[in-house]
Amino acid sequence: MTEPSFVALASAAGIAALVVGFLKTSVGGGIGLVLTPVLSLFLPAQVVLGLTAVQLNVSDPITLRYYWRQWEGRQLRLMLPTLLLGILLGGWALSGLSDAALKKAIGFVALVGALVQLAILRGWLRFGRAPSHWSVASVLGLLAGGASAVAHAGGIVLGPYLVGLGLSNAAVVATTSALVAVSNVLKLVTYWGIGFLSWPLVALSLLSTPVIYLGAWLGYRLNRRIPRAWFALILIAIALLGSLRLLLA
Repeated sequence: MTEPSFVALASAAGIAALVVGFLKTSVGGGIGLVLTPVLSLFLPAQVVLGLTAVQLNVSDPITLRYYWRQWEGRQLRLMLPTLLLGILLGGWALSGLSDAALKKAIGFVALVGALVQLAILRGWLRFGRAPSHWSVASVLGLLAGGASAVAHAGGIVLGPYLVGLGLSNAAVVATTSALVAVSNVLKLVTYWGIGFLSWPLVALSLLSTPVIYLGAWLGYRLNRRIPRAWFALILIAIALLGSLRLLLA
């Protein structure tokens, strides 16, 4: 793996910070679909995952502040243990992958997620009442943890399931945000353990915090003005192009 220059890292940190903040408060997600695969086209995947993991931890309090205690407690209790297990298993699997193999794994997860989101947006895939048995929540938590470890894409699994339970929009966002916030902390520890993080990378990520809050402010201000369907299609198109480029490289 070729070490990127400081200029490349600093540029990536600034762009990632702006996008993380913006997506968190405008559409509530999409980081694993858009940011991870696109940055992985230009930087080593290990660096991308480590850099954005720190930024996600910094940005999580923004969402939690707006949706504090609006989550669905039963789903938190059911999904959190297996979600954390999925993070650990995903981290273990990542530790043995080369940069090329890791990029293809990110591309695959992003491609599947983009196709699912496109099917939902176009009405090709509709969710009825999701089964609420504890085993369903536990299995989906495990899958979400794996997707989160590989590409920061746990929301691809969590979102549709929680929507299918008939929860309110606020409860869906709050429950997803709470699950992601806790799992992101474990992901930091996991990435450090497998060598995806270093002190210089952590410092650079933390220095980008003002840009995260600038992105969050922009996303919040533009939230109601953004044409949601068109914006979602643009994000999906970027995700498809980025993931296919990673898979075909």
